Amino acid sequence: MHHRLDNKVFLETSRNVPKFLMLCSLRHALRGTDQFKNNAAGIIVCLVDKEWIWHAKSAATVMMTGGRDRSYYDDFRRPVYIIGESLRRTAGKGVEDFTVFRPEHQVIYLATALEGVRHSLQLAADVIVEVNAPTAKHVIAARRVLGLGQIDMPLAEAIARQPAEILIGLTARKSLEGLDLAGLEKPVSTADRSPKLSDLPGYGPARNWVGAIKQDVADWREGRLPWSDVDRGILLVGPPGTGKTLFATALANELGFDLVSTSVGAWQGSNKGYLGDMLAAMSASFADATSRRGAVLLVDELDAIGDRSTMRGDHAFYEGNVIGRFLDLTTHALEKPGTIIVGATNYGHLIDNAIQRSGRLEKHVYLDLPEEEERAEILAYHVNHSLSATDLRQVTDNLRLATPADLERLARAAKRVARIRQGVVSIQDVKASLPAKIPLPETVVHRICVHEVGHALMTMASGMADVINIRVESHMIEGEPVQDGGRVHYQMRNTALPVDKDLLARIRIMLGGTAAEEVVFGGRSIGAGGFEGSDLDQATRLAYRLVGSYGLGKWLRYQVSADRVDGSFLPTPEMRAEVDNILAREYRATKDLLTKEKTRLMRLAAELVVDRQMTIDKI
Repeated sequence: MHHRLDNKVFLETSRNVPKFLMLCSLRHALRGTDQFKNNAAGIIVCLVDKEWIWHAKSAATVMMTGGRDRSYYDDFRRPVYIIGESLRRTAGKGVEDFTVFRPEHQVIYLATALEGVRHSLQLAADVIVEVNAPTAKHVIAARRVLGLGQIDMPLAEAIARQPAEILIGLTARKSLEGLDLAGLEKPVSTADRSPKLSDLPGYGPARNWVGAIKQDVADWREGRLPWSDVDRGILLVGPPGTGKTLFATALANELGFDLVSTSVGAWQGSNKGYLGDMLAAMSASFADATSRRGAVLLVDELDAIGDRSTMRGDHAFYEGNVIGRFLDLTTHALEKPGTIIVGATNYGHLIDNAIQRSGRLEKHVYLDLPEEEERAEILAYHVNHSLSATDLRQVTDNLRLATPADLERLARAAKRVARIRQGVVSIQDVKASLPAKIPLPETVVHRICVHEVGHALMTMASGMADVINIRVESHMIEGEPVQDGGRVHYQMRNTALPVDKDLLARIRIMLGGTAAEEVVFGGRSIGAGGFEGSDLDQATRLAYRLVGSYGLGKWLRYQVSADRVDGSFLPTPEMRAEVDNILAREYRATKDLLTKEKTRLMRLAAELVVDRQMTIDKI
């Protein structure tokens, strides 16, 4: 390592302001090391802020080579690397693809955060130092060697607190006379970061948490609260289109943090998708977030990372390494001041329990479809409040399955209609932008009414609800594969500690619709199945929980957690047979009861065909 540079190299370096500033910072960080003082061989890992890292590479190369164009060593390796940069242009491999070596000379590895450095390299390193951004003294020194006007310490300190681009520009500016020192102390203006989470409607389940973390971050910035006391990890679970990605973006804006957005799919698709590629991509995302001193790291598709409790076959080694590395990176990242991790998934039950435990993604929020009032507020927001939420209820109350993404798409279409006619968005524009609706034939409406009344009668027979509301649709939306033709609403009692007969009654309620169709029409439609959340899906899952988790089947046995009954759960043939028997038995019981109530079933269905909605109570 070269302590002193010859005149030519020093002159060349001093003319490059960012290189000179980082040379000063590197020397300051390394001056206490044996490698700097005695030129001892060894591995040096330098942690540098992301906006300075490429300037640090130029400066480190000058220190290591003395400014020579080529520097030869016994093992023919370069003296300075940035973690993740290609080592050999022909190989195209990153630094972490190579075995850590013990050099006969010195080598410097630059990284934006320790989390991005492979564990073996951390262990092998002789020195790990944090290289701070240039100081006020470095700014004064740079201006002196450039022959520019001298500045006092308060101004130099104000300049040193600026982002790299501004710091470099002001340091190289010929004259700083008239520069507003107070203006430098103000936050640097950025592009509009809206929307903030507080600006957005919806997200009711997360509101309290967001308000608390916003106050905690403010207290942390003022030094009143250690980062360890701030909630830093949250898992968002919900169906597609419920605004999980927008939540992370708006949260970052609310806190004044950067957003680092990635997904497990992006990690898996890195390079050739080998284990090393996957781990390197994952480490790079975490390193990017922790280097920013204030970032929200969004990890989408988190369920794809795997679950060690369900690992089978040849992929167990791969998935085990991926989950282990993710846990390690998450733990270290959440300890880094200013880093918040948001995981997002459609399937929370597929995620390893260790990821969701306290100290990692400990806050769990389920984002369901918005309720009636929320739908109107979301649409009003996306049409820039040119229409009130109250006015929009006449539209949104009929969009019961609409996601926030659907409502945003509707708003874009309505604004396009308004632009074409060169006006402000009106309620007519919104109605004109609704998807085309196709009237349902009366025979289909009649079958839907029979189906829903079947659910209602089985609910009333269970004794678990006092008031039941039914509503059916007269139209279907063109092009939508899954639609809600009708719905039964009721408030169920005795949910705190259900017994076996309560669970079996729930299965009969779920099977009531398709059983009613068979009783009245002599056959069944596909309306009870076909998608997750359907009647058959819910009945089957509940039966598996009853047998394999709750110990309420033939045997007093626990085989799987109740929330793990999903596509990745592989039941034994014995368990499948018992579940089939339960479903068949309860379906027969449901048909028998509805056959006895056939007259009432047909009468109520006929009334529902006419009115399209109905309330049934105990009286």
